[in-house]
Parts: sequence; structure tokens; C-alpha cells
Amino acid sequence: MQSVSDWQKTLKKAADSKYPNNALGGFDRIQSVQEQLDDVKAALKVEQGALQSNDHAHQDPNHRIGALLADILILAEERGINTESELEKILAWFEGRK
Repeated sequence: MQSVSDWQKTLKKAADSKYPNNALGGFDRIQSVQEQLDDVKAALKVEQGALQSNDHAHQDPNHRIGALLADILILAEERGINTESELEKILAWFEGRK
């Protein structure tokens, strides 16, 4: 199984390969993350029957969550974040550790 850091490197490389002329900057990547989050919200509403949409992005909330995670990991790679270290800090905070 790949580590989170391996995933962020792999996803960044794949995104760059698929879209070689699409070098998003930090704020553009954040906009992309926001759009993915909006798709997750809409897909969950479609799943619950609270919204009707024929948009393919709104038909599978699990796929939308995966796409959101991918965009976040790409952002992390672009920023050079040690994701495992940051996740450990967040876990410590949840658990009340210092």
C-alpha cells in the first residue's frame, strides 16, 4: 500500500501528465478543491433525493470524495507538505495529545 506522501506524488505526476499546460497556482488549486467540495455536496443531496441533477459529477458521492481527496493531495504536493507529519499533528489534537 502506498503512503499518503506516495499518493500525493503519484497524483501530482498523473495530473501534470494529463494536463501538461495546466500548472495551477495555489489559489487556482484551492478553487478546484472548492469546486470538488461543491460536487460532493450536490452528489450527497442527489443521493438523499433532496436534489435532482443529470450532471455526471453529482451521481456518485464516493467518487466525488475521492476526487476531492486527490485535489487536496495534489495541493499538498505542490506546497511540499509532509502530509504524514501534518496528519499526525491533527490526530494528536483530536486525541488531546501535545
